[in-house]
Amino acid sequence: MLDLILGGMLCFISTYIGITGKLYYDKRYRFLKDFVAFLQDLKDNMVYSKDNLISIADKFVQQNKGDICKALVLYKEILAKGENTEKNIKDIFDYKYLKKGERAFVNEFFLTLGTLDYDNQIAKVNLTMVQAEKLRDKAEKDSKTTGAVLSKLGLLAGIAIMLIMA
Repeated sequence: MLDLILGGMLCFISTYIGITGKLYYDKRYRFLKDFVAFLQDLKDNMVYSKDNLISIADKFVQQNKGDICKALVLYKEILAKGENTEKNIKDIFDYKYLKKGERAFVNEFFLTLGTLDYDNQIAKVNLTMVQAEKLRDKAEKDSKTTGAVLSKLGLLAGIAIMLIMA
């Protein structure tokens, strides 16, 4: 009887680990998807309405939700205070679900945002959008393949452990 209870607990733990691995890939994909949406919104507002950066970020946060919006709220605050230093931006956009290179990419974009002239800023946003779309597509593929495999593998490993224990 104790073996069955222990096997059930190990099955639950193994399944939980698999689902947690899947959530890692899902959150990474959602952040990059929202980042691309912000870039599109930023580009549209810069080209057509020419709003300032704080109001663009504010509109995006009001219309969306997710981890990028939480970061944008903090980003707006440091912009308003004039404290957009590399350390502050790194602290805000140091999202644990992104890979190291993706974090550096996002940090570098927000660090240079607002420091270039109008034409170069539009070009920078366009270039960043193309690169971010590639990262988003790779993250989506990883989420669908590796994330799905992890959740299923966790469940199967848990069942196997339960069968061995029984």
